Amino acid sequence: MSDVERNNPILEGRHLKKTYQLGHAKRNNPILEGRHLKKTYQLGHANVPVLLDASLEVQQGEWVTILGSSGSGKSTVLHLLGGLDRPDENGGEVLFHGESVWGRSNKNINRYRNTEIGFVFQFYHLLPELTILENTTLPSMVGNSTMSTSAARERATTLLEQFGLGHRLLHRPRELSGGERQRAAIARALINEPSILLADEPTGNLDEDTGNEILDVLRQLHQDGLTVVLVTHNMDIASRGDCIVHLRNGVIEHPATVA
Repeated sequence: MSDVERNNPILEGRHLKKTYQLGHAKRNNPILEGRHLKKTYQLGHANVPVLLDASLEVQQGEWVTILGSSGSGKSTVLHLLGGLDRPDENGGEVLFHGESVWGRSNKNINRYRNTEIGFVFQFYHLLPELTILENTTLPSMVGNSTMSTSAARERATTLLEQFGLGHRLLHRPRELSGGERQRAAIARALINEPSILLADEPTGNLDEDTGNEILDVLRQLHQDGLTVVLVTHNMDIASRGDCIVHLRNGVIEHPATVA
C-alpha cells in the first residue's frame, strides 16, 4: 500500500473527546446558579407573585442575557442572584461556585455582595455630592474590602482613565453626560475586581449611540474574561451576549438560545 505499511499508520484517532466553549465558558463550569427561584411582593393587602420558577445557570466567563418585557421580573432575578434580595421562604436557592449564598452568615452575604458581584443599574446611582473618583472608590470603603485608600484611588483612577474619564476625576455627576455617568458606574462596579457583573438595563436611560458605546465597554470586559449577566427587553441588545434566556410569566424558559 504505497510506502505505508498497515502496522505503521500515519494518522490515528483514539478515544477522541472535544469540549466546545461558549464565549470564554466551558459548559461544565458554572459559577452562578439560580434554582427554582420564587419571589412574591406584598402591595398593601395584596400578594403579587413576580417569579414563579426562575432557574438559570451561568458559566465562568459567559455573557448571559435575560430577555423579558417590562415588569416581567428581570430586575428581581438580578437582585436575588446578587444578594440584594432574598427569595420567598422555600422559594429556591442561589449558588455561587456550588455554595448556597443565602445559607451564609450575614457577614459573608455582605462580602459576597461587595466583592464577588459588581452591579450596574439603569439610573447610575452615583452620589451627587461626591466626585466621580470618590464615587468609584466607594465600594472599596465598605464591607470587607481589604484595599487601602491609596490603592483604591489608584485603581479607580486607572479604571476611569481606561473608560475615557481621566479628565473627569474631580467632576461631580451633574457635570457629566449620561454616557459618562454610566461609564463611571461601571468603573465603580469593577473597583473590587468582582467575579461577575450584573447589569440591569444599563443602556435604558441612554440614546442609541451612547448605549452602543456602553455595550462596547461591556463587550471588551467580557472578552477580557469577565462573567456578565445582563437584563434587557431589547432583542438587539440581547444578541450581544453568548446566550439568551427568556423570562415570561415569572418563569425562565429553557433551553437557552445561542445569541
